[in-house]
Amino acid sequence: MKKLFYKLVVLFFLLFIPMLIIVLLPSSHNNYLFAIIDKHQRLSNTESPRIVLAGGSNLAFGIDSKMMQETLNISVINTGIHVGIGLGRTLDDIMPYLSTGDILVIAPEYQCFTDAWNGSVPAYELIFDMHNYPLAKHSSFYKMPFGNSFIIYAKNKILALIPRSSNPISYSRDGFNEYGDYIKHLELENQPFESLSVSGKINASYLSAFYRIVDSFKKQGIQVFITYPSYEEISFQYSIDMINELDMALQEERAMTVISSPEDYCFPTNYFYDTAYHLNSKGREIRTARLVQDITRYIGIAN
Repeated sequence: MKKLFYKLVVLFFLLFIPMLIIVLLPSSHNNYLFAIIDKHQRLSNTESPRIVLAGGSNLAFGIDSKMMQETLNISVINTGIHVGIGLGRTLDDIMPYLSTGDILVIAPEYQCFTDAWNGSVPAYELIFDMHNYPLAKHSSFYKMPFGNSFIIYAKNKILALIPRSSNPISYSRDGFNEYGDYIKHLELENQPFESLSVSGKINASYLSAFYRIVDSFKKQGIQVFITYPSYEEISFQYSIDMINELDMALQEERAMTVISSPEDYCFPTNYFYDTAYHLNSKGREIRTARLVQDITRYIGIAN
């Protein structure tokens, strides 16, 4: 029995120590995801009422918050970073910063409701590299990412130790402006990318968690609007069944204020920079104008 115990102890340390070393390896302060620190600071330093945009990189790459702020005459903060953080975790992260009178506009990527709700590799980066350990807690809204996400995270941490020449099109923290918009790509040429297909049934438990977390915001006196992500037209057609199912579910949920239709945010391929969600300069301008119109129609309506 003692031999078995000692073997288990040795095995534990053989697994735990390397994992601890990997987690403690330093990360570049110019890491794209570290922009969440700057977004937190803007949330802390900007008085209510405000419009706060929440979602993944469809918002980071696809909104001109300065234009929106000047048009609507209200402070705008773009908290969008990466779908891989997980939508529930993203919303949980910003919840302490919002207060009565704020307007929260959520634009989730479509896969949030099929297989990306709990996040992936970026969730581990947010928790361990930025020491945001509270987001590793057990939550009724989300869980830690499944599958091989931690293995990929660990591999990326090790590969980051290898010196490499800088890549002008790589994502970085310094690519964000003061509003939380990613602007480093605006003067660059479009990059080749593959269209996406988000298929399968919507996960009912993810949708239920989304409804509950939205309700938590509303109980704080925060107005919550649901809009749709910018999405490339071919990807839109590949994903149309899932998109229609999601839109129907959100529209039928009386507690949700859906201010947009998915079709309004389906754009031609040449409006996208490098993924089916990342708009270029022209697409960003058109998408922002449409979202301003949608918000304008609903501002002041009680949730």
